Order: sequence, then structure tokens, then C-alpha cells
Amino acid sequence: MVSAQFLSPGPLSRPHASLEGDQHCAECHASGRQISTSGCLHCHGVLGARIAAGQGLHGRQYRGQACQACHPEHLGAGTRIVRWPGGGPNALDHAQTGWPLDNTHKSVSCNKCHKGGSYIGLPTACASCHQDPHGGRFASTCTQCHREATWNVVTLDSFDHGTARYPLRGAHATVACGKCHGEPAKYVGVEFSSCTSCHKDPHRNRLGATCTKCHNESTWKQVDAKLHPGLSLAAGHAPVACRQCHDKGNTSLPSRGSDCAACHRVVHKAPFGRVCASCHATILWLGLPRTIGLASHARTVYPLAGKHEQVACAACHRPEVPKDARYRKLQFDKCMACHKDLHRGEFASQAGGECKGCHTVAGYLPTLFGREAHGATKYPLTGLHTAVACGGCHGGTRPRVDLHVAKTACVDCHANIHGNQFAPEMARGGCASCHETIGWHKAKIDHTTWPLQGAHAGAACDSCHKPSASDRAAGRGASFRGVPRACSQCHDDVHAGQFRLTQPVLECDRCHSTTRFPIPSFDHAANTHYALTGKHVTVQCAKCHPTTSLRGGAQIVRWRLPSTECAYCHANPHARGAR
Repeated sequence: MVSAQFLSPGPLSRPHASLEGDQHCAECHASGRQISTSGCLHCHGVLGARIAAGQGLHGRQYRGQACQACHPEHLGAGTRIVRWPGGGPNALDHAQTGWPLDNTHKSVSCNKCHKGGSYIGLPTACASCHQDPHGGRFASTCTQCHREATWNVVTLDSFDHGTARYPLRGAHATVACGKCHGEPAKYVGVEFSSCTSCHKDPHRNRLGATCTKCHNESTWKQVDAKLHPGLSLAAGHAPVACRQCHDKGNTSLPSRGSDCAACHRVVHKAPFGRVCASCHATILWLGLPRTIGLASHARTVYPLAGKHEQVACAACHRPEVPKDARYRKLQFDKCMACHKDLHRGEFASQAGGECKGCHTVAGYLPTLFGREAHGATKYPLTGLHTAVACGGCHGGTRPRVDLHVAKTACVDCHANIHGNQFAPEMARGGCASCHETIGWHKAKIDHTTWPLQGAHAGAACDSCHKPSASDRAAGRGASFRGVPRACSQCHDDVHAGQFRLTQPVLECDRCHSTTRFPIPSFDHAANTHYALTGKHVTVQCAKCHPTTSLRGGAQIVRWRLPSTECAYCHANPHARGAR
């Protein structure tokens, strides 16, 4: 270490002061060698990249040369480490950097551009040093109009005026620059907000300050009729001479006024007003746009509503009809003035067959013909018929225009499930003899031949009138005629044949009534010919009529006894051996 300090050539410069000391020598010096260029560029990477790219003074003039030839070291902190070619920065040939200094740039001191002591990578665009007075409107290539030698003298041969705030169009494109910018030229602060900024108003502001209402940039003298203020001169007005309206001069308003009715006779009987331009803005008297027709139709005697708003104008105002009959004398008092009677007179008896009795302008469907209107026909709708869709009776493909129904009998629509059971009734009044339209099950049945009494009055019909096997096989309903009327033919015999198989045979109504099946009181003497007397009056029934089990397991009360003798129930106390 002592020998290394002894061999040190001297202190480092201020930029390299952080490398002072024997321990840092190897960072710049290889063992036994001088400084290598790669060692310098290891720290100065930005400069190394420019040299590799051939940029700047180092990349163009000193590429491959040793750094220490111009940058000596170990001369102390107060020395500069740059040895400029020629003796100083001002003596450098700036063209060697790739950007020569010409004209006024030659007299500019180095630190005017290279501020802060940096000489590497300085941008060369004008705006990097000079303020852009145009605010970026003409891009950043100043040399398009300016030169270094004569900055104030502008060359406008290649200048695109379209990039300025006032592009040149029409006749303006051929005007000399000095005509607007003057001599000497003035390019900033030129007024151009209106035509009168440059042009004198020959109308003395009587037609307003907006010249483009009549004139255009291409040809000032040719006035565009479409731009005529207040009134379009298109179509019919185009061939009219100016003086025919402007009777006191072109710059004066017509003495008769400016509205249409001042010159034209009002032809409309509808209250459309006197402002013809609201509809005829383009002086198109006939064939107006559909939107105008729809907006104006509401003020006529026939406003458009519903589906009529979608009908083409020519569908009613037909072009083949003379103009007088096409509009004013158009017939519209009846629907059939325009519409064909698709029902072929079927409803002629109702309001003369006028459509609006059933239809509205909102559309043919749904119709207004409902239950109440149907009541005026030969077949009023009642009961469940009111819920049947029209197509249920009035069949056929849509649109259904023939609504006549030839057959109106019940059996024309409904199947007769009774077969020939009620042939006499069907001959007299059909199904209506028993049924009502309120529902099939609300039948009008005359049950007087077998009156329903007691519990029978509340019994369901099908509890007695049940379909037979033959009825089911034929797909018919229940049989109503020939139903048995004896109790035993409907009700189960709970007595196991005691009163049906033994003499005397007795029917159920001998003891029971239709009011309620349990017997409220039983006249034992009248019904059995065995009067209960004495102690027998208080004996319970079950004491004499016990419950007996049958062979099949069923249990019944034994009402018919084999004998009424005392010995059948009582033991003989007088017999031998009795006590």
C-alpha cells in the first residue's frame, strides 16, 4: 500500500474525486496497463451509445481514440479534464459535431446553447432554443418559411394557408399575400372576423353584416338564389326578375310586403294561415313531402288518426283523378267511399252497412261488435256463449268477412250424448227443453213423475243416473229414462234379505223415510203385529233383536224372529227340575 501511494501520479480532478484512494485504482487501471477506453465508457454509458451510433463529435471524429488524449487526469482538483482541439470550445469546428454553425449562429457563445456545462445530446430543433410565436399552429419546422441568415424575411412559396386560422378558399386562393398582409407584411393580428374586415359593404349594412347569405367566396357577383335572405328563390321564384318584387331597388324591401300572400292569392279553404312557407318552403306547390301533409291534415275537415296516418297520400288523393276532385271535392263522408264492403252487404240493415259501427280507425281488429251488438241479431249470446271466441262459431280462414251462420240449433255445434232418450223433447225445443246456456249441468228437469223428497232432493244426478256399460261403449252419457225406482234397486240391503226374501216381503219405506234413514219412532204393534205390553215396553230392542254374524263375516241385526212364543225368549219355570 505504501509503495502504491508512492507511485501515485497525483490527485484526481473534481469530477472523479469519489475515486480517490489506492483501493479504487483498479476501477480505471488494469494491472500494469494504462487506462482503457472501455473502462471510461463503463461509467459514461450515454457517451458510449453515441459513439457506437456515430453521433456527435466523439462518434464522428474521435471514434476508436484513447480518451486520455483529450481528457488528462491526476492533475489536481482545480484543473479541467477537457483539452479542447484548437485550444478552447470557441475554437472548435462545430461542423465536426454534425451540426455546423451558420450565419448568426456563429456569433452565439457556447454557453448560450450548452447550459450547465453539458455538450452531449443537445436538440437541434429551432423550438428547443427559440420561442414559437405561432403557438404550434405551423408545426415545428421553422425553416419551411424562415432562413438562418434572414430570419425576418419570410419565404411563403411552400406555406400551406390551410394550417392558419383563416384557410383560403375560392377566389381568396388567388389573392396576393400583400393584399391582405400589406407592405411591409404583417402576419400577426390581421383582422378577419367578418367580410367587412377587408371588403367595403356596398349595401351600407341594410342587408345585415353576414354577406354569405347571398354571396359566396368563389364568385362575389353571382348571387346564390337559395341563399336569398328571408325567402328562397328556388323553383318558381328563380326566373322572376329582382325588380318585380324589389320595386324600390334591390337593397330595399318590397313595398307590398314579404309574406307569400302579398303576391299570391290564398287558395286554401282550410285554416292553414297566410304563412305559405310553413309548407311550401321550397316553392313546391304540389307533391309536398309526406311529413308536411300529415302535420297540416289535422287542420282540415278530415283529421287523420289511427291507421289512416300510415296510408300513403296518393292512396286517397289519387294522381289519376283531376286536381279539383283530388283534394277539395274528395268524398269521405262514408267509409265505403274509399273502402270496399268485404261483407258484401251482410250488414246493410245496420246503419246502411257503415263500417264504424264495428270497426275503428285504429284497425279492423279488434272489432267493436260484442255481446250487446250480438243481441240485435237473430241469435243473442247468453250464458257461456258470451265467452266463446268468434271463430268458435264463425269459422274459416282470416279475414272472416262472411259472418252468416246458417245453422243455429244446439246439435249443429254440440254432440247429443243422450241418443234417442229424449226424442220427443228434441222435437219440441231441442236441448233447450232441459238445458240453459249458463251451463249443461244447470238442467231444467221436471221430476214430477218421481218427486225428489227428503235426502233425494240433495242427491247428485249421477248417483242415480249412471252410465251403463252400453252407454260407455257407445261414448254416451248416462241413461235418464228407465232408471229403477225401488229402494232396493239403488240402496244396499243392510238387512241381508230379511224383508226381501221372507214373507211377507216388505219395502224399505215400511219403516224408513227419505228424510233420514234412522227410524225416529217405530210402531211395533202396527208393523209387526206383536204389540209390546207390560214389561216388554221397557226392554231394549237389542235384548230381543241381537246382532248376528253371518257366514261371510258380516254382522246384521236380526229383526225377523222365528217365533213370538214366550218360550222362544223365556225359560219355562214350571218345567220339571226347575227351581
